[in-house]
Amino acid sequence: MTTTTDLPAAAATFDSSEPTFTRRLFTSTAFLIAIVVVALIILFGALSPNWVFLGATNFRNLALDSAQLVLLAIGMTFLLGAGELDLSIGANVILSSVVGAKVITAVGGSPEQVLAGQYENAGIAILLGLLASLATGLLFGLVNATLINLLRVNSFVVTLAMMSAGLGLAYIVTNGVNVSSLPRDMQRGFGTANLFGVIPVPALIAVAVGIIAWFVMTRLRFGVHTLALGSSIRSAERAGINVRAHRIKLFMIMGGICGLVGFVEISRFLTTNIQGHQGDALAAIAAVVIGGTSLFGGRASVLGSMVAAIIPAVLINGLVILRVGSFYQLVVTGIILLIAVGIDQRRRAQTK
Repeated sequence: MTTTTDLPAAAATFDSSEPTFTRRLFTSTAFLIAIVVVALIILFGALSPNWVFLGATNFRNLALDSAQLVLLAIGMTFLLGAGELDLSIGANVILSSVVGAKVITAVGGSPEQVLAGQYENAGIAILLGLLASLATGLLFGLVNATLINLLRVNSFVVTLAMMSAGLGLAYIVTNGVNVSSLPRDMQRGFGTANLFGVIPVPALIAVAVGIIAWFVMTRLRFGVHTLALGSSIRSAERAGINVRAHRIKLFMIMGGICGLVGFVEISRFLTTNIQGHQGDALAAIAAVVIGGTSLFGGRASVLGSMVAAIIPAVLINGLVILRVGSFYQLVVTGIILLIAVGIDQRRRAQTK
């Protein structure tokens, strides 16, 4: 007696509509962007003299250079996923670093000792400087969210105004002069320190923050509420989500990250940089959108943002090694942003 097999039923058994882990991996935005990063590294390695771009020292520099943008991109992922925007993150980083540096120099010792780089209270001064930077960033984010809630206007408008206000405050606090001569202990122990002599500590912190952010976005209710805001605020309100309170949390997360980035910078360079960070917001937005987060909310990829944030560091580092003028960095940022917008528009067209 012979039996026949129902081929359609058998095919259905093996042809599940659920994509396999391998398929999800190879089609994920983070994986595709990682391929681009690797390709750029190989390209610059081949073009650089004596393959210096592929040296261990340069890779450590790349990790250090990209750590700050990776952190900012993580915070921006939550905001864009919720349909919000923060153009003031550069000003927040500057103000946070300035306040942290001022606290360190005030607590570290007498003006004469500080000027000579001799800090008799270095430990407590650095700790209080870190707390001051974080507190400033959090407060900055709180003000952003409060103004958006009270004025009921787009976050683009509020954060654009706060960008100017934050820079103005930084200039007022410093009288337009960078705070320098910070203790070298914070550079040796944190800013340029390497774990096992290989991995920069700021890069490790960026990865740790990214893992936590990924878990929050993909596994906790907070992430679901964040994307719900980006999909439809009215629907989120009907579902019982406190939109205003959640917005405050999101902007304070972004602010806290800005405070951390500000402290990382002064730890690395032992001085503030009140003339810098003008393109931080655009660079972070570009990285986030290229990494798979929608510019209009409702979709977010923390891992994609982290990988995409490495691209500007690779490009700028490669251009420097190839002795291309520093002004081209602005051009590169603009091109990356245009590519990001184009990618996002294509994604939106495909999902309609």
